[in-house]
Amino acid sequence: MKWLSWPGVSSCLALAVLAVLQGCSSGSTGADTRRYPCTQSDECAAGYVCRAGLCQSEAPGGPPTRLDFASPAQSVGVGKCSEAVVLETRTAAGSASPVQAATTVALSTEPSTGVRLFRDAACSDATESVTVEAGSSSATFYFRSTVAQRLRISAAASGLESVFQDENVAVEPTDLFFVTSTQRLPAGGCSALVELEARGNDGKPLAFAGPRNVTLSGTGFSFFSDPGCTSPLPAAVFAEGATRASFYFKGKSGGTFPLTASVSGLLAEEDQIILPAVRKGVCEMPADSNSVTCPISPAQLDLSKTMLFISISPAGTNPDASSVRCMLTARDAFTCGRNERGTAIVYIVWHTVELGAGLKVQHLQPTCQVQSLLQVPIQRVVPDNTFLLVTGEQSGKILGEDDYFTAKLSESYTKVDLQWPVPCATGWKGSLQVVEAEGIQVTRGTGVTMTGTQTEATVSGLPAVNPTTSVLLFTYRVTNAGTANLCDRVLRGTLTSPTEISFSRGAGNSAGCTTAVIQDISWERIDFGPRASVQTVPVTMVRGKYDAYPTISPVDESRSVVFASGQGMNGQAGGESSYSGDDLISESLAGFEFDTPNRLRIIRDSLEAQARWTTFVVQFEP
Repeated sequence: MKWLSWPGVSSCLALAVLAVLQGCSSGSTGADTRRYPCTQSDECAAGYVCRAGLCQSEAPGGPPTRLDFASPAQSVGVGKCSEAVVLETRTAAGSASPVQAATTVALSTEPSTGVRLFRDAACSDATESVTVEAGSSSATFYFRSTVAQRLRISAAASGLESVFQDENVAVEPTDLFFVTSTQRLPAGGCSALVELEARGNDGKPLAFAGPRNVTLSGTGFSFFSDPGCTSPLPAAVFAEGATRASFYFKGKSGGTFPLTASVSGLLAEEDQIILPAVRKGVCEMPADSNSVTCPISPAQLDLSKTMLFISISPAGTNPDASSVRCMLTARDAFTCGRNERGTAIVYIVWHTVELGAGLKVQHLQPTCQVQSLLQVPIQRVVPDNTFLLVTGEQSGKILGEDDYFTAKLSESYTKVDLQWPVPCATGWKGSLQVVEAEGIQVTRGTGVTMTGTQTEATVSGLPAVNPTTSVLLFTYRVTNAGTANLCDRVLRGTLTSPTEISFSRGAGNSAGCTTAVIQDISWERIDFGPRASVQTVPVTMVRGKYDAYPTISPVDESRSVVFASGQGMNGQAGGESSYSGDDLISESLAGFEFDTPNRLRIIRDSLEAQARWTTFVVQFEP
């Protein structure tokens, strides 16, 4: 026990035994670690004296001689219970000094009209005195006044010098208002200045009796003290004598949400409109049409900060009708096209992503010039922060060598190289988005091939990434693809580990799915870091199934997208298939969307064989 190392052990032991017999505790009182029962000071450790039957710290300067206020003067509203008023017993030199016996302190106010003193913070237990208990040096009370006035509180105790403190009781505001209007902001965009005003019963501005913190709240809102929204603000403040408080805010979830401010029991609320970071929908291209313009609502604010994801599974075997590209053509619309009309409606699943800061997107529409290498000029980018979104509309009757291409950022970072194994068909048109985002990390590579009987290829030894923030996108080239076959020329890419990626074809059918040669795969592994969270969802549809509804962890749909790893034809929709009977492209393509916040809806147009996709659900942090 602690007292074994103290002076006067035998005395303490005897005292401890006595304390136990009397039902007392010889343990610490909680005020410090050396308050033990005693009868005289030599039983206590150095620096401690026996006072009121307990070993207590020696008070510097001797016993208390006066009272003093340990809490500052207050400004309180009429009818409001004050903060704690703390009295302290002190030495002549001003140091806190405990009393040896319980000491009653008489309290009085001047004026006394409309004023009462209380023992509790709810101002329900009225009193005219407080007690400084033996061994203590402080006592607490509260006050409330029903009239506005300058109030003097006095405290007196026998043997101690008395003290007074002046408090201010003022008429306070009765209402709180937003004096700035509702704002319409992009997700993650910093607001203009927001101002609150306090007003009295007459509707005129009125300051609080003293400084007041304002509690701010709102769905997905964060609050800041500066117009750049870089300095977080836990609470706005009505300064001493001020009738207004101000702040800035950001929102990340799309919708109309109330912004709430409360202070001293007053409440103000104003709706704020946050445009969703992600707009989404399904657009239909009629069977007898080779183009369609799809509306975007609400309109994008800035196309240079907006990227477009599409996923399409059109019917048919001819690239002329079954390959579709889409591009942003206006803030409120995008346009999709194909070379020829088809035989069925094409359902275009789309997502746009607009981030108010840290995102730059170059939108380009390259066309074929009958060459195997097309170099598309772009504004110079930072390669580690840049990835490509590509799609193209093809021409021809067989899904062959001129329909598959690789897209790669050039070594100068001022071009994108589009390359085919043979000269591209004259009907080819592309949609290229060069996406540059601050805070992401892109690893890229080429040179992955599949020949002979290969159905898989692996790239290992890569820098590690976080799978919960990373996705994979790829394009590829195909040779020896002169016959109508699907399974040997459609691929699925997967993040197999933090340091490895893999590609596969055939979806379990190795017999008839190795004729074509995968000449090269160009891949980009994108780690969004703090800018987004990612769920990787493997999807398999067996023969006879055209849809799947995998469950996911719930997401905020107003800032989330879903897509597959394979791109280049019909957007970000590509996977692998076991179908070898023809080049029925919709066997390996699907449309990807949210059915509910915790479930996906994935649909393909054909169900002749098994197909697999690697699906990514990305929730952005605007």
